[in-house]
Amino acid sequence: MARLEILILTTFFLFNSGSAVVMRADYVPPCASIIYQLSPCVSYLTRQENYPETACCNGVKYLKDYTSDKQERESICECLESVAPMYGGLDFSLIPSLPKKCRVSMKIPNIDSPNFDCSKA
Repeated sequence: MARLEILILTTFFLFNSGSAVVMRADYVPPCASIIYQLSPCVSYLTRQENYPETACCNGVKYLKDYTSDKQERESICECLESVAPMYGGLDFSLIPSLPKKCRVSMKIPNIDSPNFDCSKA
């Protein structure tokens, strides 16, 4: 019982002291998380499917929270740029269409070729 009380008190202290870890607007998930979220989009981006799958759109929605400023978009862009060569056959011209196809209002980098410039994100 004492362990439970300590856990409750510690949790209460962390949340009330402001020390708890919270998602900040300027936080960008690690590249591995970005790739995990967008991996269901590969079938659409390689033209195996005409529309992105629901899982792909869920990944796009997830990333929406991390595209509010230029630095965040650059980080996401650099992540995508680093892994793009591993996915042969990607049609980069489809990337800018993902938010619209998924009905997500967000600004994304204009990644439309394998040699995109992330500083323009």
